[in-house]
Amino acid sequence: MFALRPIAAFAAAAAALSLAVTPVQAYRHGAYHIMPTQQYLEKMKKDGVSPPSGPMFYYGGSVFEHVKLVSVMWGPNVPATTVAGIPGFSAAIVNSTHIDQMAEYDTLKHGVNGHKGTNQDIGRGTYLGQFQIKPKNQSTSLTDEDVQNEIQHQINRGKLPPRDLETLYEVYFPQGITINLQGLISCQDFGAYHFATHDFNLSRKNLFYAVEPACNYSFGTITFIAAHEFAEATTDNVPTPGSFPDFPQAWNDANGFEIGDKCGGSGTLTAGSDHYTVTQYWLNSKNGCSTGNYTSP
Repeated sequence: MFALRPIAAFAAAAAALSLAVTPVQAYRHGAYHIMPTQQYLEKMKKDGVSPPSGPMFYYGGSVFEHVKLVSVMWGPNVPATTVAGIPGFSAAIVNSTHIDQMAEYDTLKHGVNGHKGTNQDIGRGTYLGQFQIKPKNQSTSLTDEDVQNEIQHQINRGKLPPRDLETLYEVYFPQGITINLQGLISCQDFGAYHFATHDFNLSRKNLFYAVEPACNYSFGTITFIAAHEFAEATTDNVPTPGSFPDFPQAWNDANGFEIGDKCGGSGTLTAGSDHYTVTQYWLNSKNGCSTGNYTSP
């Protein structure tokens, strides 16, 4: 049985993004960190519990040292603004001051649980490009297992870059595709999540991905969500299966929240003449959330 750990609504972040329906921070739903819709937040308000403002701890797991980001378009009908804008955003975020601050979450030590660290030093990454796939699975109602199987199928066919322990696939969907996540429905209950196919051990066969359904959000909200999933996957690429982090998790607080879960604010990432809305995230060095804006390169 998976437990749901609710978080209170963050109205200030929603107002800053000027949206009526905004996934702002993450709820935990079993092993998954979901970005809840405003509709789902309203359901949970009466039981809402904000994540504590305490520090992040290292539990011995892996991070992305030099992430290789892949944007995946699920067929030809992904919204045109997403198709056009995501390559520039993705190339910018992997090579930016937004990722530079994550260097404080290196894994060059033992975890608080005594587990030996993975000896990784987080630095800037690489954007491997955008790929439109022709899904083998033509269903309009998918499960997380369906998404995993499709990504692996496309890798096996040579339609996506090969997976390794530094590669993150961010998958963007068209309108009309619904993802059912153990009873929670995309766009009704959540706006995104990230996950790993091997969630209970560090496996050389692992595959890391983020799911980004099309929910009629503005492009600024889409990049905010993508930046949130990117930051959390970079510093904790094997999510906690529940609310009690331990190896193979990397950086969590004591309750299993990741660095984006604790911060609802946004900043601007500037790359030349382009500007993208991105998430802020928790920094132990500040004992609080990151602030300000970011640049690339």
